[in-house]
Amino acid sequence: MSHPDADRFKSNADECRQMAHAAETEDAREAWLRLAAEWDKLAEHARNRRGIFDRYE
Repeated sequence: MSHPDADRFKSNADECRQMAHAAETEDAREAWLRLAAEWDKLAEHARNRRGIFDRYE
């Protein structure tokens, strides 16, 4: 994975947080925030994986 992947994942997380802000129920808000947290994890993973490969370039 690359930094563009990480950026895209972070963007998805931000969009989920916006959806959480607009959610009409607490359950929906919490679901969007859980999804945002998962996208944040993927973004962090993508950044970390790329860092490993940077050492060999």
